[in-house]
Amino acid sequence: MKKFLLLVLGLSLIISCSNDDDGVTEPPLLTFDYNENLSGDLSSINTTPTALVFVGGQNTITATQSSSDVDYFTFTVPAGYQLSQIVVDDYQSSDDAGFIGIVNGNTFTTDAMNTNASDLLGGLVYGVANRGNDILSDMGALPGAQGFTGALPSGNYSIWLNQTGATSETALNFVITKAN
Repeated sequence: MKKFLLLVLGLSLIISCSNDDDGVTEPPLLTFDYNENLSGDLSSINTTPTALVFVGGQNTITATQSSSDVDYFTFTVPAGYQLSQIVVDDYQSSDDAGFIGIVNGNTFTTDAMNTNASDLLGGLVYGVANRGNDILSDMGALPGAQGFTGALPSGNYSIWLNQTGATSETALNFVITKAN
């Protein structure tokens, strides 16, 4: 059974990675899942965020946080692709106030205690009311941040997750699609 599943996965990768008419080699449309409970704690150091390898498709990050836990991770949106959505798949907490911030590049220049909105490309306080919703455009409208509208183009990005109150668990789906 394992050999059959590996064969199917291998054939899927070969087909997904083939060149199409525009000459752009597409990353496989798969899923990537990172769960802190299974894969280890994301970095709490702004200058060395956990490097994750996102795929074209859905990339789910599940983080468990408390008021003393800050999480940083970085990822690349491949050439010819865009970050089109960040969907709050789930959010569990008794105080309903998690924060997500995003910057261009592979690191945050300031830590969570010293970050101003102007240091960020965007950000958002989110919670239970955001379950099932795409929060990317709301992040781009953070007052005082650099701001953005629509999907984010190919490039390197870093995320800051922060919980200032009760323990929370969040599942965020970073959807990477072919650029228009």
